[in-house]
Amino acid sequence: MTDPLLQLLDRLPSGRLDPSSGDRIRARCHAALVVERRRVIDPARTVGRWPRIVMGLGGLYLGAVLQEVLALYGIV
Repeated sequence: MTDPLLQLLDRLPSGRLDPSSGDRIRARCHAALVVERRRVIDPARTVGRWPRIVMGLGGLYLGAVLQEVLALYGIV
């Protein structure tokens, strides 16, 4: 290694993880994963909303188009 930075990095001691610290970190990670799994929304509930939202927006768009057509012909 010719780079001085790499030589400095090579002289650093390797990190050792304390077994009890590793167990605490692992327990916290598992607890966070359990909380995240509970927070996940059921896909069956959310799928039912989207068609209604899309149909509502489509209805608004169709209403605006009809208004423009009626205004174009001078009916409104």
